[in-house]
Amino acid sequence: MQRQLTMERLSEDEEVKASGLNLDFDEIAKKGVMSKEEGMVAKWYGVYGSRQPGNLMARIVIPGGVITASQARQIADTAENHAQGRISITTRQSLQYHWLKVIRIPDMMRELATEGVSTFHGCGDVTRNVTACPMAENCVHRRLDVRPFARESARLLTDARDLDNLPRKFKVTWSGCRGNCAQPYMNCAGVIAVACGLDGSRQTGFKVVIGGGMGWKGFVAQELFSFVPQDRVIPVIRAMALLFRDHGDRYNRAKARLKFVVARYGIERCREIVLENMQAEGESVEGLRTEPMPDVGEPVPARPLVDETFQTCDASSVVRIRVPKGEVTHQQLRRVAELSEMFGDQRIYTTNRQNMELHGIDPAKTKQVKQEVLATELFTDGVEGIIDIVPCVGTTYCPKAVSTTRDLYDRLVPLVAQEKFASIAGAVRINITGCPNSCSPYRIVDIGFRGMRIREEQGSVEGYEMLIGGDQEAHGLRLGDFKLADCPAITELVLHKFLELREGDETLTACIRRTGMAPWEEVLSQ
Repeated sequence: MQRQLTMERLSEDEEVKASGLNLDFDEIAKKGVMSKEEGMVAKWYGVYGSRQPGNLMARIVIPGGVITASQARQIADTAENHAQGRISITTRQSLQYHWLKVIRIPDMMRELATEGVSTFHGCGDVTRNVTACPMAENCVHRRLDVRPFARESARLLTDARDLDNLPRKFKVTWSGCRGNCAQPYMNCAGVIAVACGLDGSRQTGFKVVIGGGMGWKGFVAQELFSFVPQDRVIPVIRAMALLFRDHGDRYNRAKARLKFVVARYGIERCREIVLENMQAEGESVEGLRTEPMPDVGEPVPARPLVDETFQTCDASSVVRIRVPKGEVTHQQLRRVAELSEMFGDQRIYTTNRQNMELHGIDPAKTKQVKQEVLATELFTDGVEGIIDIVPCVGTTYCPKAVSTTRDLYDRLVPLVAQEKFASIAGAVRINITGCPNSCSPYRIVDIGFRGMRIREEQGSVEGYEMLIGGDQEAHGLRLGDFKLADCPAITELVLHKFLELREGDETLTACIRRTGMAPWEEVLSQ
């Protein structure tokens, strides 16, 4: 690979990208090693460095968060062949392999391709895996089934060669109602299905928000359009990607995300550029609204997926599978695929809380399916609740992590599973991230932990910044920095205070918004 030297003010990554994004993994396998530049470009193919020297990670793209049973079986087989038999589920509904060897990467990719599965654009400065509500097709609260839109936008954005080189990653998500289960306000582009009263009739379309993100600095997405007709929403998303491509920072990668473009230009200028981009490509902008457009659909719970008895549109049953630490074995995934064929719709649905779901089940067979899941040493209870803790992989695999998130997970689960917290089991969510990159978005949950090092007289120890009272539209507030060993006790104090102060069916975040931080800061002196 030949590097180009120019007089442009570009980052090293931009100079490498300018020299070409094509890699021959067969040739790299023959060498048995990647150069630094090849390693940077390999991210476009979903291949990334690992914490363990000599190992790689690969991220499988799962558009809309759905795979067929046959695809799941192939993913399990490939994990057994190349990744020590383990598969991680990400908070963007993708799947990951770890412990990969460079000489095995071509065979891994070919095996996946036999079932139409790919790692292409799993990482890199491109459109990342496009996510959607796990219950998109069958939720009683949906305004629209957003899954087809998610999959089509993923296809078009991934196939667009003029979007192969963005300043940084571009994240898109689709929510079927204002419950916002797909986390639109923390994504670069968030699309929310709405039902609005227009021209004397009820019309379904989309609200579009732009510029959300986690990372070192958290941003809440802003409303770009209050209503977009269904046939114009995907051109809007492409126009947003073009805005990012042409106006993102290509020198300082720390400020290269779309959220910084929106912060720098302001929402009005960003809207102008999006409209200009659409018109330049011959797309109609008719019907795009910016004035307030209330959703006139039926009321939606604040957390629609917490209720384990939620109803589906067709009266079928859904079995939700809680995956501890977001990692399954090849045997477990293969068995879940079999269950989907035996009892469900022959698909597996992944979620942004690192879990799986089986849909289309005869209600009379729900108990049997749950028993079969439990036999695999996975779980069917507590999904979306206090016990459903979401850790990133931390120092187990990630070279950027500074904390072993799974250690904190292991200390917290026995605590939150105690009977005394059963009454608040559906009112608290906990996320743990191993570094400020926030792969487990710790700012948008009731209790969030961000890994850090805490200095002592000699050296430092593992610790966490602890936020409480967060959601997508108002991030958590800092309670303090605590050593790993102290985090469970602090968590227990917070939960006891919640039991004391809770009114009605409040979530922890709602309770903190009502009371302010003073009562919660007081628990630290107990």
